[in-house]
Amino acid sequence: MYEWCNFLAGRMRVFEAGDEQTVGLTQLDQRPVETEQELESILNQNPDVLLDEPVFIFSRQPSLDPGLPDLVGLDQYGNVVVFELKRGLSGTGSASEETILSQPQNYARALGPFDYDDLNELYQEYQRQIRSGEWVVDESLIPAESLDDAFEAVFGRVLKPRDYNQYQRMVIVAETITGQTAENVRYLQDQGLHLQAQEVQMFESADGASKMLATTVVVDYDDRQVRPSRVGNPTYDEVNREILERTYPQIQSLVGGSTIGELVDSFDSRAPRFHSNHPEIPDTVEFSLRVKPRTNGTVRVAIDVDGEEERKTIRDHAVRFEEHGFEVSHSRSRHRIVMFTWEMDSFEPLNQDEVLDEIAETFIRLIELGHEVFGATDR
Repeated sequence: MYEWCNFLAGRMRVFEAGDEQTVGLTQLDQRPVETEQELESILNQNPDVLLDEPVFIFSRQPSLDPGLPDLVGLDQYGNVVVFELKRGLSGTGSASEETILSQPQNYARALGPFDYDDLNELYQEYQRQIRSGEWVVDESLIPAESLDDAFEAVFGRVLKPRDYNQYQRMVIVAETITGQTAENVRYLQDQGLHLQAQEVQMFESADGASKMLATTVVVDYDDRQVRPSRVGNPTYDEVNREILERTYPQIQSLVGGSTIGELVDSFDSRAPRFHSNHPEIPDTVEFSLRVKPRTNGTVRVAIDVDGEEERKTIRDHAVRFEEHGFEVSHSRSRHRIVMFTWEMDSFEPLNQDEVLDEIAETFIRLIELGHEVFGATDR
């Protein structure tokens, strides 16, 4: 098993640190990957090192018309991600610069027409390959029999079959991404392709006892480019999930849980709410999202408090909330003791990423302030 770290582009020196009683550090030497099969196996077994976001690998070397892509995964939006792997320098050896750029495009083009059933067939074959021993991969990385159940297990959300594979993404992975490859990837991005480049390097101590993987995404892009588009009026479930999933990564260290779905009572309501798992936050305190453009023309984020002592704590810190634009009620008995309101008389603005981001960022700040006033800023 490899430890791994993420680092910025450039020459890296990796050291092993001992305990507090140990003087000095041991430098780990970079060990070239012996074969692309070795690199493929390491990444297949350790998908967390791929990109700076969750990825679920659901197929390896599936038979497509253009050939056999190394690894095929799904991102958190259900988009297909094709990984093209290269040991050593990108664009050298067995894979020329032209090949390493064209192969993932050919694979992505072949996968473009695949619907959910087609993708699930690839996943069924992948499971058979793992269970037969063809690929040495821990079975925990195939968490369910069907692709939709596996997606829910990995990402903590349910995706409708029609929402899979809206975009095809491509990632070139090599021990070293050359300047030429990086430049070509950026050019292809400018032409509208969803292409990234990542370095993965192995390091080990002289005696082979300590090993580490170091990774960096050399050429990246904003994931808004591959978020599925929303057409027409979204449902409450869709809007609530969009906002809460943008909120959760920034508050997870405060509120706990492994997914937002563990905390929220229901996405499919006009006012999903949740309790923080932080031991300093009383059970009488809830954080809520109220999306009601149709009924009262507003969207609100709020703190609800069902306890007199806790309401007093909130009101004693009213100035802190008000400095950040929140309204604090001194008369309500439970709901919306603290809130922020957007006037919105239709669902149309909720199709815009900028609006969803603003709501999520405001909710994050409200949750942070709520933890601060109860002395719960550190877990």
